[in-house]
Amino acid sequence: MGRLKKSIIPLLIICILIIASFSILAKQPREIKIEIDTLVIPCRKHTRMQPEIQYALKTSAKKSNPVLKMRFVLFNPFQDDVIEDSQELEEEFIDFLDKSVAEVVKIKKANTREYNIVKYILDYVEKKPESSLAKVYEEIEEIMEDFEFLVIESTETSIHPIFYKADVTTVGTSQDSSANDIIETLYGLFFIDVAVKENKPIWGTCHGAQLGYLYAGGKLERLFDYKEGGYDLDFKKSVQNSSGEEIWHIDTMLYTQKKDSEYIEYSLVVCPVPEIFKDRKKRGREIYLNKDLAHIIAMVDPIPEDLEVISYHPLSEYKDKVAEGKYEDFNKEFKKVLKNQVIIDAYRYKTMLGTQYHPHYTYDDLQTSIVFEYLVEEIANRYKK
Repeated sequence: MGRLKKSIIPLLIICILIIASFSILAKQPREIKIEIDTLVIPCRKHTRMQPEIQYALKTSAKKSNPVLKMRFVLFNPFQDDVIEDSQELEEEFIDFLDKSVAEVVKIKKANTREYNIVKYILDYVEKKPESSLAKVYEEIEEIMEDFEFLVIESTETSIHPIFYKADVTTVGTSQDSSANDIIETLYGLFFIDVAVKENKPIWGTCHGAQLGYLYAGGKLERLFDYKEGGYDLDFKKSVQNSSGEEIWHIDTMLYTQKKDSEYIEYSLVVCPVPEIFKDRKKRGREIYLNKDLAHIIAMVDPIPEDLEVISYHPLSEYKDKVAEGKYEDFNKEFKKVLKNQVIIDAYRYKTMLGTQYHPHYTYDDLQTSIVFEYLVEEIANRYKK
């Protein structure tokens, strides 16, 4: 009997501990998760979203308060089904997109002095509900109803200059532009307009940022004049400073890449983190993020009045910086080719964050992840119950 008591006592203790632990767990608040259905607009040439974007958003979403559960859906009428359960509707939508090209050309020819025709296109949609442009917009409104967050990725293509250059009134241009460039630009702008009107968060990177800047009324300009086949300029390296050495190259685009006779070496520009991205603990501290930049078009003056500039491009007003001794110019041809203009590389506009650079590529380097921590916190705040 004494042995039985001795064997029961440890079991009783274990049972008491188990019951106590369940009681403690029951009293703890359960983790709240907000489901965020995210619509991703990739480059029209791609059938999937950039995995770095998925990684960056999901990783930061797990750390947000409350935690976000991210679900991603692609919109790409060039590559996949965009309207569920109806091939006939999808073909009709693609047909409206194709017919919209002629309407965009018509609008531009009626406003040849304007460098930005977005407002004229949106006015046309409102005034002509039977037009192809209006039918495209209507379908995009219906699609966006199912999503809480919009992402517009970088692309291998460019915004068609008919949207941002006053003298361009045709589909084909000397810059090898096409009708598909008009279509891709058009539905990106429509998605931004719908999301802004519905007060839904948007993040645009590179191409996506340029679309948002155009939508806000901003001006886009080439970084350097078009040249068939591109350039092959040596690198311009900055003097050593607190953010290290900057390496640049121009061929068909401006890159942060190092090129020698045999290899292309991936390189970055290290820049201070803007205060807007910092939480209370990090404000006032000097921390850095990496910027990967590869583009042809820049977001330039005049800057829309209600757009908040977060940061300027490292080569914004480059020639002025050379004159002030902030940069050492190792290549005179580079300076001749690169236009001297104000260049924005990050901004806030209404519900949109735009970054000309690609923070998802270097999420785990330095404090670059802070961009996504800020972004998911903004999303969480928008959808807290």
